[in-house]
Amino acid sequence: MTQVLSSTTNITNKGIRSPKSSSHHSFLSEHSRDRSNSNHASSSNKKPRILLPPANNKRIHDFFSSSKKKPQQQQVAKANTSTGGTQQNNSVGQANNSVSQNTSSEKNQSLGDSQHGKAKGSSTATNAAASSSALLAAKAATEEWQAKCNRLEQKLQDKDEQLKAVTGNKTILHTALQQALTKTRKELQTLQESAATKIEKVSSILEDTLRWKFGKQAKELRAKLSSDGNRLGRIVSTRVGMRVIDSWEEGYASRDWQDRKEEWKEKHRALLKKQERLKQRLAAQKEPASNTDGITSDKTDDSSSDTTISESPMSPLDIQEAQESIQMHMEALLREEKELLLEEQALNDEKGAHIRALKRIASEDSSRFKSCAKLHDRYILDCLLGKGGFSEVWKGYDLIELREVAVKIHQLDPRWADSKKENYTKHVSREYEIHRNVRHSRIVSLYDVFEIDNNSFATVLECCKGTDLDTLLKRKKRLHERQARAILLQILSGMQYLSQPDASKSRQGIIHYDLKPGNILFDQFGDAKITDFGLSKIVDAPDSAESMELTSQGAGTYWYLPPECFVTGEQVRISNKVDVWSIGVIFYQMLYGQRPFGEGKSQDKLLADHTMLNAQDVYMPDKPKVSQAGKDFLKQCLTYDQAFRPTIAQLCENPYVLQKGI
Repeated sequence: MTQVLSSTTNITNKGIRSPKSSSHHSFLSEHSRDRSNSNHASSSNKKPRILLPPANNKRIHDFFSSSKKKPQQQQVAKANTSTGGTQQNNSVGQANNSVSQNTSSEKNQSLGDSQHGKAKGSSTATNAAASSSALLAAKAATEEWQAKCNRLEQKLQDKDEQLKAVTGNKTILHTALQQALTKTRKELQTLQESAATKIEKVSSILEDTLRWKFGKQAKELRAKLSSDGNRLGRIVSTRVGMRVIDSWEEGYASRDWQDRKEEWKEKHRALLKKQERLKQRLAAQKEPASNTDGITSDKTDDSSSDTTISESPMSPLDIQEAQESIQMHMEALLREEKELLLEEQALNDEKGAHIRALKRIASEDSSRFKSCAKLHDRYILDCLLGKGGFSEVWKGYDLIELREVAVKIHQLDPRWADSKKENYTKHVSREYEIHRNVRHSRIVSLYDVFEIDNNSFATVLECCKGTDLDTLLKRKKRLHERQARAILLQILSGMQYLSQPDASKSRQGIIHYDLKPGNILFDQFGDAKITDFGLSKIVDAPDSAESMELTSQGAGTYWYLPPECFVTGEQVRISNKVDVWSIGVIFYQMLYGQRPFGEGKSQDKLLADHTMLNAQDVYMPDKPKVSQAGKDFLKQCLTYDQAFRPTIAQLCENPYVLQKGI
């Protein structure tokens, strides 16, 4: 028993570290003393007797009970620290309980042996062997858990070292990234400075190249106009008193054409005369022979001009030959006449372009921006495209976006009153506010707006390299219905977008109010684009077809405005039906080569005669031929009462617009 207790003590001191070690030693000493006293009593008194359990058995039970509770308390205290340690303490507690129970049973067994004698010896040996096996198992379990604890502590230590290494690496990596970022920023700044320098050099070279190109083109154009002046004609200025009157002097091309025209007329007159004389001779040949004197007199009168007609009757072959010859020459004259007419049309077109170029060059030479100025530090002006009352439109080049643009320069007269300047500036600013949010393939785009000086500013627009509808109609007079309808559909596409509010509510519906052929431009592919929003109006209503009060009576181009815009003496409300009327007038002009109302009248005469107020019925000529669907479409557009006139949205759903062919 002493050996068993000593081994238990060794286990406790070695692996368990029980906090009750001092009490355990006192228990062992008392247990040894009680055992020696028992052996002594047994040897002195040979008679067996029953002994009560030693008094210190309760102390032994209490000790092991407290030892059993201690690992549980340590388990609760260290629950947040390590699961492995908790399991180890529980195992140690179980081992101590086992030892306590085995020791108690051994003690009781020893006391029983003393009382009952050697009859119980064999049972004691069996219990001792069982206790030894339990202790060995407890020792093995303790060693196993100790090994697990060591492994967990080693893992924890490794993780701590790894964390320290990662923290150190993170610091190193952060430092390296900071250095790399600083280096990259310096390199980026250097590259940006280098790029800015190169861009500045390229921009300077591009600017010089463009100036050289524009200057060369201007010289070539002026030289061409000068040489064409002899052929096509020139503008001659004549001073009459204090005034200078410009007159047109025809060139040799027109004079040559006039000579050819007179020659053709002479041939035509001679051929008609010859045809008439042939008819007279054939008629005389059918008369009696007594009327030969008349024939002789005819021959005498015209002997100098035609010697082929004889007094003798003409044979059938002579008659057929004379008729076929006259018919052949007549057909040749008709072909020549067509060629002359085509040549005249081409010559007139060329003369018209020549006259417009001369006027444009004259306006360009008198402009303050004729030296190809660089505006807003990015726009190089090329040539003047057109000039209005208070504005000039220049073709230019954007050095930043690398594209051709149209720069519209608005100039205020310094002699104007401040109120007039303010109204004009407000008008142009309103146009910009309307136009800047408009983005559609059938509407000219607005790119930029900037101030030049106190009395001038500019708006930058998309450059359309083609002509405009007004110039096209002046050159061709009229268009075929298929071509006119194609242009009509392009205009309707742009107007449908313009008249409807934006889906994002960034803009409201817009009434253009100044649709006319001059405001329909063509790009390089011949597609139509709508421009000039100077008179446009914003419809501040959810419904784009809602009407609004007309506050700008007298403005606009009168031939293309509906009757309601000319009503005076009462409040007038308009809607996008104004643009429907304008579209009808434009389409009519494309089809028939003239305006439906007020053709040949000036705006003042048209206004004085109340032409538009009386424009109730539209006349449809029989020629040129126009389809009935096209005529019905025109009648709907040119409906006098705006209450019955369709809106833009309704017009876009017209069968004539949606049908595939005409």
